[in-house]
Amino acid sequence: MFEIYLILATCFLLPICYLITNNLIYIYHQLKSLKDIEETTNIRCIDNKYILYAAHIYINRKKWLDCITILEFYMKQIRISELTTLVEYYNCIGLCYQYVNIYKTATEYYLKAYNKAPSTKQTLKNLANIYKLSGDIESASKLHQKLTRLNK
Repeated sequence: MFEIYLILATCFLLPICYLITNNLIYIYHQLKSLKDIEETTNIRCIDNKYILYAAHIYINRKKWLDCITILEFYMKQIRISELTTLVEYYNCIGLCYQYVNIYKTATEYYLKAYNKAPSTKQTLKNLANIYKLSGDIESASKLHQKLTRLNK
């Protein structure tokens, strides 16, 4: 009877240990990436994909101000040819403001992203969502229709 108890306990605890281990590895990689970015000697020459990765880490950890600060700083460093990166920066900043329920400022950033690239699906989704949260159902439905046309 005791062996059955041990087998059942092991079967229950093994998946929990697996999930905890995966989360610890994920957190380790996040911290290592942030530390690598911090240790960079020339902070103005960091690749944009690392900046976006760091921004998503801050978003996942609910550090909205850190995310907004890093993106605003590096937004000024972007060349005009990197339009898609700028749109991603605007979307991330808008997302941060949306999570802290500052819908007006989030809408402004989503509109900046929309003005730079009006056919980006993520921008359309974010803008439609913020309009729906703000109560502007008509604008949200127009954007959903445009998004549906883009998906076809």
